Amino acid sequence: MNYRRDSGQFYARYVNIIQSSGTGKSRMIDEAGKDVILIPVNLSGAKHFPPSDPSIRDWFISDTAEVMYLRAQALLHGLFTQTRICLEDLAKSLPNEPPCDAASTRTRLQLLATMLRRHLMEGMTFEKHGHNRRTFHEMARELAEQFFTSRAGKPFCPVEEDRDPVAVAATDLWSFIDPQKILPWSEPQVLLCFDESHDLIENVVRDPSPFSELRRALRLVRYVPIWTIFISAAEKFHSFAPYSYHPLDPSARITAEVKTYPPITETGFDEFAEHVVSGDPQSTLCRIASTHHMAHLGRALFAARFDEGSPSVREQIVAFAQDKLLGFEGNRRRIMPEDAKLACLAVRLGVDFKVGSSKADTAQHRQVERHTRIILCADAVSHNMFTSSSSEPLLAEASYITMKAAKNWTPAEALHQHLSISGIDLGDRGEFAVALLALLARDAAVAQKSNAVQETTTLQQDGAQRVITVTGFLKALLETNDGELVAQPPTSYRESDTAFDSLEDTFEDGKIWFNHFVRVDDYDVINQEFLWRLISRGAAVICATNQRGIDLLIPILIGDVLRKESVTAILIQVKNDKSYTEKPARWLFDAMDPFRVGLFSKGVVPLPVIRMVFAVASKESAVNYLQRGYIPRLQETVPGRAVPAPGLKTSFTAYDIWCSGITSRTFRAISPDQDVIYEDILHRARSLANPYTPMEGPSDFDVERGGMRRAMNPGVSALPQHHRRYIDTQDPSVDVILDDSIPETQQEQFVEE
Repeated sequence: MNYRRDSGQFYARYVNIIQSSGTGKSRMIDEAGKDVILIPVNLSGAKHFPPSDPSIRDWFISDTAEVMYLRAQALLHGLFTQTRICLEDLAKSLPNEPPCDAASTRTRLQLLATMLRRHLMEGMTFEKHGHNRRTFHEMARELAEQFFTSRAGKPFCPVEEDRDPVAVAATDLWSFIDPQKILPWSEPQVLLCFDESHDLIENVVRDPSPFSELRRALRLVRYVPIWTIFISAAEKFHSFAPYSYHPLDPSARITAEVKTYPPITETGFDEFAEHVVSGDPQSTLCRIASTHHMAHLGRALFAARFDEGSPSVREQIVAFAQDKLLGFEGNRRRIMPEDAKLACLAVRLGVDFKVGSSKADTAQHRQVERHTRIILCADAVSHNMFTSSSSEPLLAEASYITMKAAKNWTPAEALHQHLSISGIDLGDRGEFAVALLALLARDAAVAQKSNAVQETTTLQQDGAQRVITVTGFLKALLETNDGELVAQPPTSYRESDTAFDSLEDTFEDGKIWFNHFVRVDDYDVINQEFLWRLISRGAAVICATNQRGIDLLIPILIGDVLRKESVTAILIQVKNDKSYTEKPARWLFDAMDPFRVGLFSKGVVPLPVIRMVFAVASKESAVNYLQRGYIPRLQETVPGRAVPAPGLKTSFTAYDIWCSGITSRTFRAISPDQDVIYEDILHRARSLANPYTPMEGPSDFDVERGGMRRAMNPGVSALPQHHRRYIDTQDPSVDVILDDSIPETQQEQFVEE
C-alpha cells in the first residue's frame, strides 16, 4: 500500500483486495491492524465469518442515488469521529507526553492499534461480534445520522477541501495518532476496511452506486494518511473501476486525469505447509498422501480449521473442502449445477480459460467467486484477470469424492458440455482428454484397493489408502489382458541381466500418488529435482506447450521414502493426428528418451521408465506392447508382416506401450456410450499471457509481487518461487522471491490482448 505516485496523479487512497474464498484476505488485514489503526466494517448480508456489521450495512446501502453521496460523506465522518473518541478513551492508560521522534511515534501507533484491535475483537463468536464492536458501529451510525440529517435537503455549498467536515474529522484522527506529524504522510496510519465490499456494487448496472459515491467521498481525505481497503471475491470485480465517462459521476475523470491503485491479489499460499525434505525417513508416501498433509497445502483456511478444530472437525475436513469447492453443502443437492461440475474438473485438470471470450470471462469470474479458483493478477481498469486452478490436493480429493458419488453426470459429459458453455481452453493435443482418463483410472485403482482393504488409522497416516501400484494403475487404465500387460519384457534395457524382466517385476516397488494434474509453464520441471516435489503434493504433470517428446507425465516413486533419486515416471505423448494409426511409430518412442526430455540429468543412473503413445485420432482401437524383434527403429515394416530386429541395449530401460483410439476398446475408464463424447472433445491452443508479470507497466513492475504470485501457483515451474513455501532445500535461492536471477534469454514477456 505504500505505492507512490505524484501527489496530483492519484484519485484517492483506496485499493481493492480480490481473491477467492478461504485465502486469508480478512486475516491479512486483521494482522495489519496490529501495526496501524484498523477500522473494520463487514458489509456481508449473509451468514459469514467474520460476522457482518448490520448497523452500518443497513444504514448505508439501502438508500436512493440522489442522497447516496451525502450518506457516504456522513458514514466516513461518523467512522473517523467514533474511532478518535474510542482511541482517546483507550489511550488514557498511556503516557501523556507526546512522542518526539519517529521511533516513539511508531511505538505509540502500534500500541493504539493493538488496543483498538483487542477492544473490537472482545467477545466475538462465529455468529456475531461482541458488545464492544457492536457498540462502536452503533455510535458511528448515530454520528453519521446526525451529520446526514443536518445537511439533507440543503443546497450544496462548496468549501475548501481542508475545511470540509469529512476532511476535518479525518485530520483530527490523524492529529491524535501523530500529534507532531512526524511520520511520512505517504505511509498508512489508518486502514478503513470494507469486507464483502461487492455488496456496494451488487445489482448496479451503471454508476452512481454506493461504491462510486463512497469513492468520491474518499477523495476528500486523500491528503490524510488514511487508506481504504475493499475486500471482495466477487465475479464483478471490474465494477470497482469507473467507466471511462459518466455525466452524473465526476469521479469518472479518474481514468483520464488521475490513476487508481491496482488490485491486490497476493494473499499467500502454502503458508502452513509442512516442509518436506528429500530423503527424510519421515517423508514417506503414507504421510505425504495423508489428510493431515493435504490439509496444510494451499489456502490458509483448511490448515487453520484443521489445526484449531475439534477431532470431529478434522475428520470432516475433506467434506468441508467439498462444500467450499462446490459452493454448497454437496450432500443436500440432488442436481449438480454446471458451475460445480466445472469446479470439480478444473481443480483436478488445471483447466484454463480462453483469452478474449466473454463466455470464458463470465465462467472464470464465477469460479473465483463461488468455487475457490485462484486469481493470480487482475486489472480493474482493463477488466483483465488471470486465474489458476492452483495445486491444492485437499480440493482435488474433495473433487474425487464428488465424482465418485455422482449419479446424474459423468466427468466426460461435463468436460464436453463446458467446452461449449464456458469457453475453457484445453489445448490442441488431446492431452486433457488423456489426463482425464488417467485420473479416472487412478480413481478406479484407489476404489479397488479400498474395497479390498479397509484400513483404520489416523489422519496423519491415512495416505496408504490413496497410494497405488504401477501395475494397478495400468490395469485400471487399459482395456487389455492383465496377464499380458504385466508380463511384457522391456523394449530396451540398460543391463543385460534385466533384458527379460517383466514390467511387474521391474516396478514391484513402484508407487503412484496423485489426485490431480498441474499444467506446468516450464520445461525444466520435467526432472527428478522437481518431480519429487510434485509427488509431495499429489500432482501429475500436463507439460508446457511444445515440451519436447512428451505431453503428460505421471511420477513414480520406487520405494516408500520420498527422495529425488528414487523418482521415475510414466511418460506419455499424445497424438491428435489421424496419420497415427494402430500401427506403432517407433521413432516417437525414440523422441521420448528420458535423458532428452530432461527426466534424468546427465550423469544420473536412470531408473526404468514406462513410455506410452496415445494415438487418439486413430480410427482403430488397440493396445500394443513394443517388444524386441518388432518394428526396428527408423525403418518401415512390411504391411502385415513383422520384421525381426535385434534386442535393443541402450542407456536406459523402457517399457513401451502404443494405445490407438480413444474408445472403450482401448481404455477401461470409457464406457461404450461415451465413445462419441471423447471423440468429439475439441482442443485449441492455450494463451501465452503471463499472469506473474504485473499489468500496470513500469510504475507497477514489482518483482516481489510477481514472486508471491508464483508462490500461489506451486510446482508449475523450476523457478524457486514456485517451491519456497513447502520445500526445504540446501539452495538458499529458494527463499529469494526476486526474479532478477533469470537469464535474459528466459525473461518472460507479457503479451497484451
